[in-house]
Amino acid sequence: MSSEQSPNIESSLTPEEANKIIHSHRKVRYGTACWPCRQRKVKCDNQQPCENCVKRDHASLCSYKPKQNAAKSSTAANLKRPRSPSSDNSPKRDDDRWPRTTDDEETNESRYLGQNSIAAFLSEETRAREPSVIGEQDVIRKDIMPILGLQISSAPYPFMSKEHMDKIRNDISVALPSDRDILKTFQIYKQIVQPFWGLLIDVEDFESKLCTYLEDRVSSTKHPSPSKGVSSAWLGMLFAVLAVATNYSELSYSKRVATSQAYVQTSFHCLRLSNFLIRPSLESLQALLILGFVLANDMKAEASWALIGLTCRLAQALGLHRGPNENVRSKMPAASDLPRRKLWWTIVWQDSLLSLSFDRSPIAVMTRCQLPLGPHALTVGFSYTEVMYHLCAKILQSVNNDSNSQPNFSQIVADSIEVENLRIQVHPSFRERDTCKTVQDRLQHCAVRLHSSFVISVLCRPSLRRGDNIGMTPEEKALLAEKCKQNLEETVRMYLKMHSMSAIPTRSWAFTYHGLSSAVLLGIIGETKTNPEVRGLQGDLINALSATAAKDQNSGYDSASDKDIELSGPLSRALAALKNIYDHGWVVETKATNSPRPYPQDQDQAQFEQQDAALAMASLQNNGMIPPMNYGPQVELPDMQSVEQTMNMSPMDLFDSIFWEPYPAAGLDQIGFDYTQQIYPQF
Repeated sequence: MSSEQSPNIESSLTPEEANKIIHSHRKVRYGTACWPCRQRKVKCDNQQPCENCVKRDHASLCSYKPKQNAAKSSTAANLKRPRSPSSDNSPKRDDDRWPRTTDDEETNESRYLGQNSIAAFLSEETRAREPSVIGEQDVIRKDIMPILGLQISSAPYPFMSKEHMDKIRNDISVALPSDRDILKTFQIYKQIVQPFWGLLIDVEDFESKLCTYLEDRVSSTKHPSPSKGVSSAWLGMLFAVLAVATNYSELSYSKRVATSQAYVQTSFHCLRLSNFLIRPSLESLQALLILGFVLANDMKAEASWALIGLTCRLAQALGLHRGPNENVRSKMPAASDLPRRKLWWTIVWQDSLLSLSFDRSPIAVMTRCQLPLGPHALTVGFSYTEVMYHLCAKILQSVNNDSNSQPNFSQIVADSIEVENLRIQVHPSFRERDTCKTVQDRLQHCAVRLHSSFVISVLCRPSLRRGDNIGMTPEEKALLAEKCKQNLEETVRMYLKMHSMSAIPTRSWAFTYHGLSSAVLLGIIGETKTNPEVRGLQGDLINALSATAAKDQNSGYDSASDKDIELSGPLSRALAALKNIYDHGWVVETKATNSPRPYPQDQDQAQFEQQDAALAMASLQNNGMIPPMNYGPQVELPDMQSVEQTMNMSPMDLFDSIFWEPYPAAGLDQIGFDYTQQIYPQF
């Protein structure tokens, strides 16, 4: 009977109605790729999660179940009203503005939630139900998590108005230098910064994107056409890289500082546009990490320490601190997780060294993230960055500043031996000085010994405090004190060797602090008077830092532009204390003297006076942190504290007072900010 009715039905249908019936009865076919890969139209490896979702940091979104409203959304997308030709030619289009960014994409970065949180518990309960129950996961993600404040929001940056953000976009559009200058500065970063600090987790990938971005910029100026841009966070990375590389360029001091500061400000503008506080990403974390490093090298270590702490918090929000397969919702292969682990341990690296200098606890005291090691690290040897990861892990494990318990003798010795063993576990190319073939190998050899010696000296510092130490006899205390002195000497010696080969140590806050603080501590414990070798090292360090802080004074130019660095307040006070120890035997001296300064190198008195004048100028430029000093025939040295008071202080207490006791600024605003001037007069 159906066969008899079919001819009548077919003859009564129009072609349009027949097509509707055919399409309505067609079975919907779903691809084998996950939903994010299908949306981006890229190849998927069909893993759970797939490699693409892991790389783009949204592993929790990797799902092979199609959304119920997929057809509806695709239909709505196809029905979007096209732009008119007049709108395409309008000069106000955002797409035509350079630099071109794509901040609307990837707004759903995955957030780390502990397994005991309410949202994680609800998510696990939903996954444990029948597979036919779909849509509940989206309800949790879209409805419940925002109520709990645990979902990445689409809210704008909270600390800037829309008018200010528009002005920032205009500032960014004119901030990028020429292509040749960008590539030249990036080569400085690649040759100097990356080998010693590894701030970019994939420098080759960054360079590839940089070349593509610059080519797109050139082609857009000649033939304007719609093309995919980059995220504001990546643009922040670019400006941060330019800022840190400028610090190691051959420009004069004043020009280096001005150019680097401009790049820093523009980089932070880009991060604001990316809304890095509410929507952090791997790119924004790298930009923040580099900016913190730039602040430290600009002798703003306090600001750097605070910014690195914020960076660490945002990294924890993305779950970078987790251990392997800790998140049962999205297991990642070790190879795919390597970039995330590199970024986490690079953040820990900067945080631990800064916290060690301030004697503060790092924000990541406990971490479960595995160390990112290369395939041949355990067989051939650690690279420089890998040995620094291990050293910082040891700092987190052994240097507990907030603990009331003091380490005993055996624990200090065991920790010191473990740090010393790292020197023989590095790659053979820079394990011994005789095997170093390049300048970079020699510098890395000295840097490993400098950092490891400084950490060992910190581990042994309890032996320098007065009174009885719990857990060690007087003989054990004397052994640790001697070991501390030896490593302090090695730290200064390695700093001077690096300084003789490159400007890297003097332009890096960590190297300068380690070398100068070790020399000062040696003077406080009396090694200047009793050990001729220590006295020679201290004299060489004074000459190196004084000449660096006032470079080419005979050139006739402005001294502010001729010097190579400007020491911060704590380092300026430390250098002044070291000069007092070298000249007069103690950190302070109130009596005048007619004796000239007995520096070990044969230099005329005029050069010493020039260096001292430059140091006085540097102190004045440091917001008056130390009073000007004149080491001429008649000397009246600054009275930091009374001689009697400093004599009664223990070595470590006196050391802390030199570095971390600020001088009064005589009631002046140390920032010197003009509060009567508007930040943006036009608004």
